[in-house]
Amino acid sequence: MSARFCEKCAKETSHKEVMKQKPSKYGKSKKEQFKAFLDGFFSGSASSLPAGASLEVTDRYVVCSECGNQTLENHGNEFQ
Repeated sequence: MSARFCEKCAKETSHKEVMKQKPSKYGKSKKEQFKAFLDGFFSGSASSLPAGASLEVTDRYVVCSECGNQTLENHGNEFQ
């Protein structure tokens, strides 16, 4: 955990990083889910990342341990 300024608490608190899956650009039907599967299958392997998470489909959040305020922090080209 790292110490950062929390805007909601208005003080320096400890924060942790959390990775969450981005919402799918595909619909909920079986046909759209199959398209999502094929897109992920052919877009490349993410085996070098923890739990197979691809940075293209994840968002990085910093969460305050005091109040639980989440801040989206997608920095770098890997999150574009």
